[in-house]
Amino acid sequence: MTSAIVSAFLTYTLITAMTPGPNNILALSSVNQYGLRKSTRVLAGMSAGFLIIMLLCAAFTFTLISILPSISQWLSWAGAAYVLWLAWHIVISEPSSSNTEAKPLSFWVSFWLQFANVKIILYGITALSTFVLPHTHNVIWVLIVSLLLAIIGIIGNLCWALAGHLFQTLFQQHGKTVNLILAAALIYCAIRMFV
Repeated sequence: MTSAIVSAFLTYTLITAMTPGPNNILALSSVNQYGLRKSTRVLAGMSAGFLIIMLLCAAFTFTLISILPSISQWLSWAGAAYVLWLAWHIVISEPSSSNTEAKPLSFWVSFWLQFANVKIILYGITALSTFVLPHTHNVIWVLIVSLLLAIIGIIGNLCWALAGHLFQTLFQQHGKTVNLILAAALIYCAIRMFV
């Protein structure tokens, strides 16, 4: 992999992990409402579910590209389209705030919610099909990157949990500016996929 691909991969994964999504909002809301200690089950369930989803994305994407190698280029284009779609929705989205009516979830509820979280499923499939599998078909590397994707995603959730009030204030006061910067970085990422 070239340094351009690695930088695009890291840009994509960090922005995707740090932008508002179901997990980040749930982490923010739970910690704001119930505190970090009472939210540990929610965060642990999200983390375990995230890891399983990334491993399933790796198995799915690796199998698909092994069966139909020609689909790799199409998945790269689909991945770039998803990144551009994500950038567009970041630009047009309104700054988020936490939901103060949320009740703390159990480990298993937050674990199973990951299987309905389209953002992380697309995150895993896009990262693997666009940045990894066009360059290597080594199963060990695919698993390592899947674990890295899970770790980056979990770090994003923890950042929102630990700095919930800071992020809430930031997005309320400067949400549009932050969204424009993140969207521009994602557009750069989509361009770097092919250049």
